[in-house]
Amino acid sequence: MQLRCPRGTRDLWGDELATARFVVSKMRSVFERFGFQEVQTPIFEHLELFLVKSGSEIIKQIYDFEDKSGRKLALRPELTAPAIRFFIQHLKRNPPPVRLFYFGECFRYEEPQAWRWREFTQAGCEIIGSPNPQADAEVISLTCEIMREVGMNDWKLRIGDVGILRNVLASVGVKEEKQDPILRAVDSGNRNRILEELRKAGVPEEEYERLLKIFSLRGDFRVFQKLSEFDIDESMLERSKELLRILREAGEKFEIDLGIARGLDYYTGTVFEVYVGDVQVAGGGRYDTLVERLGGPKTPATGVGFGVDRISSLLLKDSKAEKPIKPLVYVVPLERDLLPKALEISNMLRRKGIVTEMEVMERSLQKALSHADSMGMRFAVIVGRREVSAGQVALRDLKTKKQETVKIEELVSALKSVA
Repeated sequence: MQLRCPRGTRDLWGDELATARFVVSKMRSVFERFGFQEVQTPIFEHLELFLVKSGSEIIKQIYDFEDKSGRKLALRPELTAPAIRFFIQHLKRNPPPVRLFYFGECFRYEEPQAWRWREFTQAGCEIIGSPNPQADAEVISLTCEIMREVGMNDWKLRIGDVGILRNVLASVGVKEEKQDPILRAVDSGNRNRILEELRKAGVPEEEYERLLKIFSLRGDFRVFQKLSEFDIDESMLERSKELLRILREAGEKFEIDLGIARGLDYYTGTVFEVYVGDVQVAGGGRYDTLVERLGGPKTPATGVGFGVDRISSLLLKDSKAEKPIKPLVYVVPLERDLLPKALEISNMLRRKGIVTEMEVMERSLQKALSHADSMGMRFAVIVGRREVSAGQVALRDLKTKKQETVKIEELVSALKSVA
């Protein structure tokens, strides 16, 4: 029997894993610079946490089970609901806003395909306690900063508003409890599915084309002019416009897209997504009722989630993107009794921030140098008896093939001057 990882999961190593770690490191740096604090929640939670406004598509994909005491549990399919549960349990009395960020593995039983896995890494953040568009602007600005920080090229930000879409549906007689299936259909972009859900909700046929035009609206601020024929809450429109004005004047580039509804039913206002080509790598928005629905006090909130796996996979394919650091130096002891000195030199370089590997296979010098070159290392430090007795080592540039003798105490400066 040959064991393999389960369908829809992956083993990561080498450049693939290093790139994922690189992405997480860059994201963490941005989260912390924006004043967010990290939270870590369990991989499994009570099932009911995810049954409240997660959306029927997500609920069908949940890995749920009963433990030995008969409790109904689930592997987390996303991280916003656990973060809000954490807030209610530990931080609801803290002065607002509360800023949380997180990283973690999530699980969904969906059909494996390009850019979709059954186990995936999600990162994200939440601002809990502010009802103001400034909070949404902060989260969206952070999202843009992360895309720049990781070195992602040619990404696009699209911004919509679920609150406006709900107002549009209400204006043609669709009650709130029948709106979610329509919004999920809108988010899919499938015309036939949208029409079917409109029919089920009892929307008059003469409204179909008018609604389809609204759902397909994209562009700049002129989009709002086309909403005048619907009975939409004016304060909601002004709030959306204020957010977009803040972002525009702050220098962020975006497209208004009223076809964004997100796949989770808890969104109530602004929603947004980030795409690289046709691959969605981030998404989020405002959810002002989720805290209350999960048993907490009435509390507005907004946040964003990132697909770490998607971002790191795209970075690997993008030759222009910044790549993770690879070992720079290979330390080769020429004799067994020189191993302690070689380890001492290796650790000296590592303490100075120089990524270093040491030869541990007892290969000949030629084979060791060939291995280092094949692994993309730039320098070899050769630890020989004669050189060590003089307080020196041989430093070989594997790219130019030039070699020189360097004093051990000057090795760090010699490497940094040419690296």
